[in-house]
Amino acid sequence: MKSAGICEMCGHHVATLQKAHIVAENRKKGNNILMLCPTCHIMFDTHVKPKVFKALLEAGLQDLPESWKKSIYDQAAEASAVALRRKAQSEKERALEESED
Repeated sequence: MKSAGICEMCGHHVATLQKAHIVAENRKKGNNILMLCPTCHIMFDTHVKPKVFKALLEAGLQDLPESWKKSIYDQAAEASAVALRRKAQSEKERALEESED
């Protein structure tokens, strides 16, 4: 079903809709996509998914999508921290190699 410019979360008509993946680990089309306005897309990824994840865990459900555990901001911060650690380690190793020469 086409959304005709209507956000599937807030119901507002907007010029630009974005594809929000319900479960990031699954296929990127069909029932796994919500067409959302940019504001709802951010809210869905940063607040709704993590809260639903916690609520479903408390209700006893298992095997929930890993992508729901943390907001996209937390995921991005963790990925950046890992990248910075790797970069620092590489620079440290490069400096060691240069000092040995």
